[in-house]
Amino acid sequence: MAVATSRKHAVTNPSTLEHAGEVEFSSIEDVQREVQHAHDAFATWSKTPFAERAAILRKAAAAMRTFAGEIAATLTREQGKPLKEAKIEVERCADTFELYAADDMAALSSTRAKSRDGDYVPGKDARVVRRPLGACAAIVPWNFPLTLMANKLVPALATGNTVVVKPAPSTPLAASRCIELLYEAGLPDGVVGIVIGGADVGAALIEHPHIRKVSFTGSTATGKAIMALAAKGLKRLTLELGGNDAMIVCEDADIAGAARAAAVGRFFNAGQACIATKRIYVHRSKYDEFVERVSERASKLPVGDGFDPNVRMGPLHSQPQRESVEGFVRDALEHGAKAAAGGRRPDKGKGYFFEPTVLVGVADDARIIREECFGPVLPVMPFDSIDEAFARANSTIFGLGSSIWTADKAVQERAVRELDAGYTWINDIATDYDRLPFGGVKESGFGKERGTEVLGEYLELKSVVTGVA
Repeated sequence: MAVATSRKHAVTNPSTLEHAGEVEFSSIEDVQREVQHAHDAFATWSKTPFAERAAILRKAAAAMRTFAGEIAATLTREQGKPLKEAKIEVERCADTFELYAADDMAALSSTRAKSRDGDYVPGKDARVVRRPLGACAAIVPWNFPLTLMANKLVPALATGNTVVVKPAPSTPLAASRCIELLYEAGLPDGVVGIVIGGADVGAALIEHPHIRKVSFTGSTATGKAIMALAAKGLKRLTLELGGNDAMIVCEDADIAGAARAAAVGRFFNAGQACIATKRIYVHRSKYDEFVERVSERASKLPVGDGFDPNVRMGPLHSQPQRESVEGFVRDALEHGAKAAAGGRRPDKGKGYFFEPTVLVGVADDARIIREECFGPVLPVMPFDSIDEAFARANSTIFGLGSSIWTADKAVQERAVRELDAGYTWINDIATDYDRLPFGGVKESGFGKERGTEVLGEYLELKSVVTGVA
């Protein structure tokens, strides 16, 4: 597992702006070497029985649990999230390793042929064979660097592929440690590589002729650039991109429960989640009550350094990230919105902190409604009819997640059919289920992660016909 020897890069704690660690940025030669190692290792790893691959994944998961405290502390230092959230992320990463090592994944991950009867090819034997792709690229963002790495890395390994991981340059430390534990668990040399760096490193990885598939999580703009690069080699893609997820709260909803869920859905990880609740439409008859409840929760949410056990929300990840969020709030206020809670930088020292914010009176053409605001800002708007709510929820270029709060079964089913998103929660919010496929529509991307469906993203089908002598 080689990384660069050419460019040192300091990792900064976004809560304190202190030094959190140091890594070496990869050179283009490093990228080429790591891909070649993965390509060479594929010949053996692809033929390794699933039971052996699964044993390594389970052993790595156990090691992650053993070192969970150390890994979580590293994650908090480099990413900024509260230590409690970091520990949850480490556990979810280990869970993913165990999930795809489970016995019921064996047949789905294998290349065993499926026989077809004579009706398909009369008088001949017909089979469909599944084959792993080869060397894959996993490009991981900074907001959930462990869980999102696991979503890409583990299904690829379980199905016999090799992987080169590119973590975000600002959060490479915890991810590198997990890959070290994977090798200590017995992973053969070259099966997983890691490269660290910026756009030049990413481009070299994507364009390398030995890379057969690219899985990326990040912004829609970057996803489009990756798609253009991958098109040069017609590489298979999974793109899990931005979102501007709408939540609809109907007249008959549990308003207290919906407000509580909305606060969690928006302010977890300081709102830095593609699947975060980013727009809320509340029936006008319950609008004032909802705004009061969610604003009270936002105002009372403790903000600060993630190592403070009382803190519930950490900083934004970087200064540009905070400036972006401030720009969304400024635009909304200039177009007539008001802050029912928050809206400013709190007095919390040097870190990139921003108050949990609730906006009211937001115009439908405000940037925060049309674009993705990646931070703890929640616009809440009233609606008068469910037709209006559905139309406004679907009015963006995004389609990642959605939710509706109502006891009306007919309205629930309408939401399932009509909300244009890859995921819909009913009387629930942004809860992840590893055995369900996850992914978006429209400019939120395509392809699936998680569930058993993700395994098909890393296998190709070959039809085989044998003549009968």
